[in-house]
Amino acid sequence: MHLKRAGRRKCGALSILVNGSSAPTEQVGYSQSGNDMKKVQWLAALMAAAGSVGLMHLYLTLLEAEISGGPKVPVLVAAQDVPIGTELSENSLAVRDLPQAYVEARHIRAGELKKILGARTGTGLKANEALLWSDLTQFNDHSRMLSGLIQNGMRAVAIDGRSIDFEGLLRPGDRVDIVFTTNEKESSTGSTMTLLQNLLVLSVGGDIVRGDGQNRKGYTHGAVTLSATVEQAQVLTQAQQRGRLTLTLRNSEDIAVLESLPETTPKDVLGAKDRQEWRAAKAPAPKEIEHVR
Repeated sequence: MHLKRAGRRKCGALSILVNGSSAPTEQVGYSQSGNDMKKVQWLAALMAAAGSVGLMHLYLTLLEAEISGGPKVPVLVAAQDVPIGTELSENSLAVRDLPQAYVEARHIRAGELKKILGARTGTGLKANEALLWSDLTQFNDHSRMLSGLIQNGMRAVAIDGRSIDFEGLLRPGDRVDIVFTTNEKESSTGSTMTLLQNLLVLSVGGDIVRGDGQNRKGYTHGAVTLSATVEQAQVLTQAQQRGRLTLTLRNSEDIAVLESLPETTPKDVLGAKDRQEWRAAKAPAPKEIEHVR
């Protein structure tokens, strides 16, 4: 019995020496292999997450670029209100960035500033409005015609210049109000009212270019052409048949439209005359100055 047990121990020891491992050693190796597999899985998961984040960032970047219109392009704009016929200078222009998707061939790039210095505008511009090649007279023959000065949706209406007297100082680009007086001069029912306000003068006496300084041209006769909406054009046409139109000149920076202006009747004029006569009658007589001899 003892010999059998001893033989079994020797066989067991020999088996360990031959195989190079025992049962406990095989379990430890299996555990290390499992940890390596988990590390590989974690690395794969991290790489997949990083790839997803990168793809999402690229997608959002492309989406943002598409929505915003692409990279910015510097173009020239009016730094202030620019009347018709103004000679452009660096002080009258500014630079603004526009998305590439909104930049057309008509826009003037900032790098083309020197090409247009000294050119005159064939139409009026508002501050911060983009400057286009078609706005410049020397680059657009169409703007040298009256039709080229009319903005979309507007109409040109001619007013008889014989009833307008500014001693030749009215020029294209000015802004005026239209005062209407009925033909009933002798009637007490006649009246005067401000018919339309803040209309742009397109031409004076056939001249569509605003002349400033030595090049200024003045006209005391001839038609004055105004820019008006379709409804305003109808009102002006009807008013010319029913009475007299008078232009009142505005300051170029005054664009306010006054509401609820009252009509003026002959009674108002007579009342003002009576008040002046009454004040003159009540005024004390001037004192005589006594000279000391």
